[in-house]
This record gives sequence, structure tokens and C-alpha cells, in this order.
Amino acid sequence: MNDLLLPYDAFLRAVKQNIDNEHVFLLGAGASISSGVKPAEDCIWEWKKDIFVSKNPNLANQYKEFKAEAVRYSIQRWLDNEGCYPSLNDPDEYSKYALIAYPIDDVRKKYFENIYRGKEPFIGYRLLCLLAQFGMIHSVFTTNFDGLIIKAAHQTNLTPIDVTLDTSERIHRPASRNELLCVALHGDFKYGPLKNTNIELDTQNDTFVKALSHHLYNKHLIVSGYSGRDRSLMNALKTAYTIKDSGLLFWCGYGHEIKPEVEDLLLKAREAGRHAYFVPTDGFDNTLIHLARSCFENQQEFKDKAEQTLKATQGDAWVVTPFSMEVKHTNTIIRSNLFHLSFPKEVFQFELEFNDNEKPWQTIKELTKSSTIVAAPLKKMVYALGTLSDIHNVFGSRIKSEIRRTPVSIEELKRGSVFKNLYRKAIINGICQVHSLMTDGYARFWQSADKKRINIGSETFDIFEAAKISLFFDDKYTYISLKPAFALTNSEQVTKETTREISRIYYEGLLRRQPNPNFDAFLSKWKIILFPSGTRLHFDYPAQSASGFKFSISADTMHVKLMKARTESGLKFFPNSFNQKTLVHGGIQYLEPQLDFIHKDTGKITRDFHPMRGLANNRPYDFPMNGNVFDSEINLGVICPVSFSDKFFRFLNRLNQQQSAGAYNPDYLLDYPGFLSAYGIPLNIPHAKSERTKDCNLPENKQASKQMALELLAAIKKRIDQLEAVSKKLVIVIFIPSSWNAFTRIDDEQEKFDLHDHIKAYAAQRGIVTQFIREDTLSDQLTCQVNWWLSLAFYVKALRTPWILTGLETKTAFVGIGYSVNHKQFKEKVVLGCSHIYNAQGQGLKYKLSKVDDCYIDRKNNPFLSYQDAYKFGVLIRELFFNAMGDLPTRVVVHKRTLFKKDEINGIVDSLKKSGIEQIDLVEINYEEDARFISLMLRDGNFQPHPFPLSRGTCFLLDSVSALLWTHGIVPSVKADHRNFYLGGKNIPVPLRIKKHYGESNISTIATDVNGNAIVYQKWE
Repeated sequence: MNDLLLPYDAFLRAVKQNIDNEHVFLLGAGASISSGVKPAEDCIWEWKKDIFVSKNPNLANQYKEFKAEAVRYSIQRWLDNEGCYPSLNDPDEYSKYALIAYPIDDVRKKYFENIYRGKEPFIGYRLLCLLAQFGMIHSVFTTNFDGLIIKAAHQTNLTPIDVTLDTSERIHRPASRNELLCVALHGDFKYGPLKNTNIELDTQNDTFVKALSHHLYNKHLIVSGYSGRDRSLMNALKTAYTIKDSGLLFWCGYGHEIKPEVEDLLLKAREAGRHAYFVPTDGFDNTLIHLARSCFENQQEFKDKAEQTLKATQGDAWVVTPFSMEVKHTNTIIRSNLFHLSFPKEVFQFELEFNDNEKPWQTIKELTKSSTIVAAPLKKMVYALGTLSDIHNVFGSRIKSEIRRTPVSIEELKRGSVFKNLYRKAIINGICQVHSLMTDGYARFWQSADKKRINIGSETFDIFEAAKISLFFDDKYTYISLKPAFALTNSEQVTKETTREISRIYYEGLLRRQPNPNFDAFLSKWKIILFPSGTRLHFDYPAQSASGFKFSISADTMHVKLMKARTESGLKFFPNSFNQKTLVHGGIQYLEPQLDFIHKDTGKITRDFHPMRGLANNRPYDFPMNGNVFDSEINLGVICPVSFSDKFFRFLNRLNQQQSAGAYNPDYLLDYPGFLSAYGIPLNIPHAKSERTKDCNLPENKQASKQMALELLAAIKKRIDQLEAVSKKLVIVIFIPSSWNAFTRIDDEQEKFDLHDHIKAYAAQRGIVTQFIREDTLSDQLTCQVNWWLSLAFYVKALRTPWILTGLETKTAFVGIGYSVNHKQFKEKVVLGCSHIYNAQGQGLKYKLSKVDDCYIDRKNNPFLSYQDAYKFGVLIRELFFNAMGDLPTRVVVHKRTLFKKDEINGIVDSLKKSGIEQIDLVEINYEEDARFISLMLRDGNFQPHPFPLSRGTCFLLDSVSALLWTHGIVPSVKADHRNFYLGGKNIPVPLRIKKHYGESNISTIATDVNGNAIVYQKWE
């Protein structure tokens, strides 16, 4: 069935190439959802609810929320028990329940009249009429009777030719340029009978059926928002597409699921020699927005009218094009630590009484610590899993309300930490009850026999080798994630520093040298423990309580198939022992980004994927600009105590000398040739008595740490001012002796202070670049590696470009948003918005710090911009890019670590669009802490863990707007093509979770952006 799928971008291109051909649109109820019209599924459940409540009037309040999963389940169970109603998912549910709920025609007509009253056509309808104005569309068939296409035609100065069952003869009337034929297949309550019941829907007017066949004879049909529910209409379409002709059929569905009746139509059309495709889309409105922009992108008149239409539309017409990937074959399989989970869709809910001085979380924890109840407070209510009798026993007279079951949607579980914690605790406790395991009751469980000792100096610590559990989600399933962990037997007596050292020793020992096989061994061990029979684990919570709270965990982990980019074939077979049903996702291993340098001899662009080899064998990308655009040298300024000045000068001067890489990382690290040889310009390092070296020491008075820190901050700022007076083009290097460490960071109840952050902010505001170097770096034994990274830091911070990423559009601006939040110094939180901006070549790097006037702080202390501040941020992007590049960007990509709120999206987008910037991507990027994947290889007829991790550039979709991307992983060896290298080499690489909140760029573009910029934008902190 995959050959029926046509990628969304290919669909847009196909329609664009055929704009001189007439197109016919067939619209269903899905096209009207954004205009506020209920979809068919909601109508069905409302009818079911009305039937139930009319028979059980005393339950009206409890069952009014018919969208809740638990309410629907209860209603359906009652309907099934009655034995006289259609079963769930009956093909004729819509028509049968319409007739049962409202058997009188006029009453049924009144129902639909009420749900359409006051509804206005949203952007999709308006743009469809605009396409009609420009001759691309002459007729629209619709199963709806909401009149929205008629309204939209009037609003866009088109004359609608309104065709209903009572006026079917009009269907043969030819439409002129300013007319639009609007055919209401199911009737219209203004003019004639509605068509809702089974008998009505199956007796489409013969005139309509014949006219539809005629219209599709040599025209292209685009179906959108229609489910294929109407048998007679689907039969009419099948009849039309048995006639061989050149007209294309594009069935635009919401998501990737092809319903059987749609698949049957497409196959029938294919059998007749017609081109028919299913196109996964993100809805009717977004599809019309993209069609409008794609088809007439070179016609200014159309573009102006489309822009006016967008601006005039009430509400937020956000552009979020779904990601798509075309995985044609399988080269590699990767195994996850994710086990499919089925969980109860409801929990107990009740109100609890707390004393004035009680903290709800702590009180509930104390009350439930000796019971099997798991409970959590949220918005004045308590949610719990357990038995009713235990809840009464534990909370007793504190219970203020009726205890009832309430539904928990998958979205609440995904987004709400309260429900995540609640379910995770229940899963952990349930597993431990079934298998007699030990647990911390929160995130870890272990066997009592898995005890080992770790020595740190003269102390010995007892730990248990454990597994850590968390919840993970994609667009299809919910999973539990298992990761290696440990549990300290006396954790309350161990300091944080010691715990960190125990953690380091434990994980290094666990994954030593072969992280992939060792991680696979960890998973295999816990599979045997949790699934001794090799089948799913089922349990009630609490165990054997018959509470109805049922959990089920798969014994198999989720797998992903990967295609290597630019390969023509893949694996020929899968081992019989491998369960192919666990291949939930498909992804692509993108090629290693290529970097552009300048050839030493020819002066032309040359390429290499390895940054060090590219510099050693060639010249930096901006080398031709030396002596004209840029200075012919880079000058450092130094802030350092005089007692370290000579030692620090010798350390820095190593950068001007050659250094052998030795035997360390031979597949990646190359000999360092010296700064002049690598970058083609000298690096001037000031000696101790130079005016570009400033002495700086701790104050002599032994004052309190906080006062010492503030005086040290003032002293460094003063030295920065002095160096700025010497030259504004210095890269200022600040040396931090170990004796200063106690004064570089303070975090107490009154104040949070970080010397590094304060200096960076102070310097950035003045356009000065700084580089911190701590004393322990001077004794680092990896001299060659330190030289490479530090030299690169100085070159980039001098606003130079060592290389550019091949193939990226130069007028794309990449912007990062970060926040510095002071929660302690002031009663009111002060937020500083920090952004850096550079183009696709890494040029024009700027820092801008500004106080945010109005922001929203969520419960996790994450700040979010108001509309006004987001709008100003958009203006800032424009100004910074223009000042740096002398032009405006054509595309802006904004990255941040938190989601984009509605006000942030509207503010940034409105601001940039008013500057003429249309291509905007707002992307959230975070490390995915819970999911881990290992590569597999075929050996002896079975899949076994590969000795190396995943390749950098591996990517697959989690849902329509989210993906996992690896920017860290194995890369080709610099020594030989058949060898690989993994920088670090000790752990399983952690992927990035990419989520698009706004924009049209596909995942391939965004993954290339992120993976490439991980190389382009490197710095030494």
C-alpha cells in the first residue's frame, strides 16, 4: 500500500505543474472544522450521548462531556447492552444514529442548521475561491451542507452557482471566469431535503453521479476533508475512474492512514490506468495555504491578494507543515530501550482537606507511604490509583467529595508531569509486586542480589545495580523506557559530590569500551527478569486487586529501520527470529555534512567533512578577505594574575607551535600545525608587560565569599574596559586560577551568582568577545586536542569564518534564544533574553542581551515572551542580520530549548512578516534523555549489537512535527574510508528531540541545519 502514498511536497509540485489544467475539489466535513463546524465523529457521539441521556435523565451531568474517553466507553457499553443500536465503528454509524436521534426530517434539519449558524469560512475556503478567481478551479463538489463555500465565494467577489438536489439541472451550466460551480451533494437545508440517513445517502441523484463522471473526465480531482463514508458517492467515484483518461486523483488525508474504502478507490483507478494517490497532509487549511503559495509564487497580483486574504482572516492561520520522510529500503536496524505500554485510561478523583500549614505533596506522600495507593494533587483535586477501600482507609475523614473515576487523555499524560509521575509510580510498584523487586518507589527498581561495592579513596560504598524507568511517547504508542541506574544504600548520608563520583565510576564500568554490546546486555538481563516467559507482562494495580486499573507491557522493544542516504538497495532478508512488527518507525541516515574551504594553491573552493584536515590541507573559507574585509592578524588581550603571567603566556604560545597528536584518537585527531599554518594569519599573544596584558588579583581583604565575588567581578570588568580602550578588536582571554573557584559561583537563599555569566553578559552588551580558561586546562595532557579547539575558538570569536556548510542558503538567519533568570536577588523575577544570530555560513555572529519587560514564568520556572517582547525580538533579528550582512534574510530559523507559546509565535511571525520575511521556522530542540538506541548488524543469521554506536546524522520521525536526530555518533575515520570513529567512545549517544512549532521546512532541511550548525558553530567555554 505504500506505493499509493505521494509525499506532500511532491503533491505541491505536481499541482503547480498543472495549474493550466482545470481542477475539481471534493470537500468533506474535515474542511469545515477550522471554521468551527463539528466533524462527523463529534456528531455521532453527541447523538449517542443524547440518546443515552434521554433514557437516563438523572445522569445528564455526569455524561455531558461526551469527548472524554471514559464517558464514551460507558455510553457505548450501555448502547451495546441494549442490543438495538449500531455497534462501535459500524460503517453506517453516521446515518443510522442520525435517524435514531432525530427521526423527524425537519428536526434533523434544525439540528444541522443550529450547528452551522454564525459560522464563517476560514482561510482554506477563502484561498480556494482565490484559486478559482485565477482560473485554476471552476467547480467544487461538497458533502457538506454548511454553505461555507457559498459564503466564501460571495466574500471573494465570485458568483457561486449554487447546485442542490432541487436545482440539479444547474450542474451542466458552464462557469465563467468569475463564477464558481458549488455542488452540494447532500442537499442544503435552505433549498431542499438533507441527506443524512442511510437511505438518503445511498440514493444520490443520478444527475449528480453522471455530472461527476463528466467533470472528472479530463480534470484533476483534489479530495480534502472527506472520509469516504458515503457509499453512493464512493461508487460514483469508482464509476468515474473506470473511464481511462489523463485526469489525476489526489486524495488528501489527515495523516498517513488510508481507510479501506479509499484504498479500494485508488486501486480501482490504478487498474483503469489512471494516476491516483493518497497524500498525507496536515488538514485542509494548511494544504490550501501551501497550494496558493506554490502554484502562483511568480504572480505578484495573486501573491498580493493571497496576503490580503491571510491578513484579513480572523484567528491564527499558523503554518505548520507536517514532516515527511521517504524510506525506500532498509540498510540498518536500530534497537531501542522502549517497551510498548498499555495503561488504564482513567483514575480516581476526589477532593481532600488540608490544614493551613500543610503542603499537599508532602502530606499525601506521608499518608500513602505505607499503603499501595499512589496519589498526586492537581488544581485542588487529588488523583489516585488503588482500591476504593484503601483510599478510604488512608485518607479517611479528610475526603471532602465523592470519589469517582475520571478519564485521563493521552495528551494529559504526555504533557502533564503530575499524571506521568502518578502512572510511573504505579508501574514501578506493580512490577515490583509481581516480581518481588526492591524500589525507591519513584523511578528505580533492582534485585536484592545485584549488590556491589565502589571504592573512592579510603571509603567504600554499597550500591545496587538498578534500572530506571520513565514514560515515552510517539504518535502511535506509549512506552516505558529502561536505562541503567544505581541505588545507594545510605544515600542521605552521601554528599552530592561523592554521589557524582560514584555515578562516574559506575557508568564507566558498566559501558566500558563497548557501550553498545554492554547496553544490549543490560536490556537482555531485564527482559529475562520482567518477562520470564517471553510474553507480555499483565498486572492490575494494586496487584491482584481486581481494581480495573490494568497495565500491560510488551516483552519486545521498539525498533527502527534506517535507510542510508543515496543508497539504492538494502537488506535482502530479516532473520526469522526477528519480530518485524516491532519496526514501528523508519528513518534516514543523512550524509556527513561537507565543509567548504579555500584551496591553498588554486584559491578555489574545496571540500572536506573533517574540519581539522580541511584547515591543515587548505585555507579557511574567509582567507581571501584577509587585509581588506578583515585584519591580517588576530590579537589577544589577557587578564591574568601577575603570578601566573609567564606560565599562562607559555601555555597560550603553544598555539603558535606544532604539536603531534600522538596515539590519542588516531581516527579523528590530526597533528596541530601551528596557528599560522592552520588559519593563514598570525595569532599575536601579548607578553606579561604588554599593554594588552592586565594584572588582576583577588582583593587582599579576606572578606565574606559573596563580597569577594562581587569585588572580583568589578575588578575584571575594569580590566575589560582598559583593554577595550587599547583596541576594540581584541579577543579577551580571562585566566581563572583554581584559588578563585570558590568565588566564581554562589548559590544561596538570597542570591545566585555566576562570574562567567555576568562577564559574558557585560562583554556582549559592549560588543566584546571573551574566552575563559581555567587553571586545570594548563595541565591537560591532551595538548594537541586543546590546541585545536582553543585556536578554533579564538578564530571564530574574532568573527572569522574557518569553513562554511556546503549547500545552505546564505540568506538564512539562524537565531538562538536563551534566558538568564534571577530568581533570588529580586522579589520580582528579572529575565534577560539572550540571542545569537548568524547566517548559514556562520558569518555575522552577534550577541544581544536585553531586559525582557513582560514575560510569563511557568511552573517549571521557564520564561516565555509576551506578544510585545516576541514582536520586538523579531525586529531585533532583522536589525542584527541587516547590520551584520547589509541585507535582510529570506529565511529565519529560531531555536530554543522550550516550547513556543502562542504569543511568542504570533509576535515573532507578525514582526518578521511585516519585514517581508516569509520563510520562518520556529524549532524547539532538547536532548532526549529517556530514549536510547543501539545499532544492530547481521551475524550468523541473527541481529546482534554492533560494536559502534549510531552514525551521526541518523534521524527518524516521532510524529508529524517531531523527530529524533543524532548530532553525536560515529563518523568516518580520517585515516581510512572503511574505518569509523566515535568521539568520546564511552557512552550511548543521546539524540536531540526536534519539534517544529511553526514553519514549512521539512525534517531533511531542519536536520541538515541542526547537524551542520553543530559543526559550523563551535566554541570553547
